[in-house]
Amino acid sequence: MMEKVGNLELEVEAIVDIDGNEYKVVNVPSADEYRGFPPSWEYVKSNMLTWRPYFKGSMIEFNGQLIPAVGQYLLNMDEEMYKFLFDIYQTFKVNKPSIETNISVVITKQIDDIERERGKTMSENERTQLYIRFAIEAAIFKDLGLIN
Repeated sequence: MMEKVGNLELEVEAIVDIDGNEYKVVNVPSADEYRGFPPSWEYVKSNMLTWRPYFKGSMIEFNGQLIPAVGQYLLNMDEEMYKFLFDIYQTFKVNKPSIETNISVVITKQIDDIERERGKTMSENERTQLYIRFAIEAAIFKDLGLIN
């Protein structure tokens, strides 16, 4: 069954009960799985150096892990996308960053973390491709209503 979550149509995979609240579990497509560009792509692309997203979603504790949620929807996503979202959550919701911190800073940190995990320096082309990927995922988060 497909349902509209924010501006995106997503497949409901399951319905779960957490502490007496019913949630629908939906799979969130990564940048690789999403066809074309999300509706918020132009906004994200144009505002990378000034956009300081506000985290509008919530993080629901389930089995010792924080699961991102929007309203009654629990968002299932791949590990890399989750790390990026969690970093946005930590940076803009939990830590209240300086005025100079924007979404581009978080994306650059993600790319640096991937580079460190791989143990090698990436080329400028590889870094650019990852930057675009994370920007598309930020647009997906915006379209879901997780961030504004």
